[in-house]
Amino acid sequence: MIRQTTIITIFAGLIALTGPDSARAQNGPPPATVRVAEIDARLMSRTITSPASVISRNDAHISAETTGRITQIAEPGDVLESGEVIAQIDDRQARIQLEEARARLSRASANAAYQNAEAERFTQLAANGTVPPTRLREAELARDMAASDLREARSAVARAELELDRTQIRAPFTGRVVERLIEVGELSSPGREVLRFVDVSRKEAVAQAPVSIAPYLSVGQEVTLTGSDDQAISAPIRAIVPVGDRVSRTFEVRIDLAGSDWIVGSAARAVFPAENPRTQLTVPYDAVILRANGSHVFIVDADDIARQVSVEPGVREGGFIAIEGDVEAGQTVVISGAETLSDGRPVQIQGEDA
Repeated sequence: MIRQTTIITIFAGLIALTGPDSARAQNGPPPATVRVAEIDARLMSRTITSPASVISRNDAHISAETTGRITQIAEPGDVLESGEVIAQIDDRQARIQLEEARARLSRASANAAYQNAEAERFTQLAANGTVPPTRLREAELARDMAASDLREARSAVARAELELDRTQIRAPFTGRVVERLIEVGELSSPGREVLRFVDVSRKEAVAQAPVSIAPYLSVGQEVTLTGSDDQAISAPIRAIVPVGDRVSRTFEVRIDLAGSDWIVGSAARAVFPAENPRTQLTVPYDAVILRANGSHVFIVDADDIARQVSVEPGVREGGFIAIEGDVEAGQTVVISGAETLSDGRPVQIQGEDA
């Protein structure tokens, strides 16, 4: 009898030591370790995505203005400041023409001075009655013709200086040489393109947006751009061209990319709002479990039990997704470890003591 009482006492002591956790371990799976976040209310709107291209606001094909042989031209990749020489055309003939024009100007200037003095002298003589009025008019005519020759000579010098200046093709803005379209030794002519010159510091993205979303866009509004490497940035709208294409029903939107490291010519995707923003319940992307029979999230209640709740996913923006369903702001939702959860399973929030 004493031995039987002792066995019963030991068995009762073991049950007391193991407690309800041991019973739960035998009756169901252990708590799943998860990470959680709170359901939050945010201003979000439905969006659309349009293809975009990164361009430079200054992208020029530089042409020659005079005829001549190329003696020097910048290399692709060279960076030049505004006004620096990009290409040099043989200027020997232009210099000769300038010297000739200056010589004619010197003669015209000397003749104009002489004829002016003669006209003044004959004016005094005519006043004294020494020479007839017809001789005075001849002197004044010679003075006026000399003055006209002087102006023509000055114009010829200016024209020759301009022709000489045109033998130096200068950068119209600060930029980088992208491509040479002519080589040293080739003959250039007016209008012939010699190189492509691009300002890589002033960039923007050009996108075609549907006319239907025009009321929701404005200059200065921040939109999201995503590159081919899925790198997303926020940038302001610089300009809107309020003219729609009759075929595609789209209009042009230019997004400022000044200071970015995106390469001119890159492809991008622009995200535009398609409605006015409204307050919606949101969770991180990873909180929503997508299944063939619908989408759901796991809500953690006060007893650390995961409850499966069906939701309707909506707008995605900035790492969050809007949801609709039997959920409320402030509730705790599982964002990591939900893939292996089932409704009613106990959970342990990562970071808490086991």
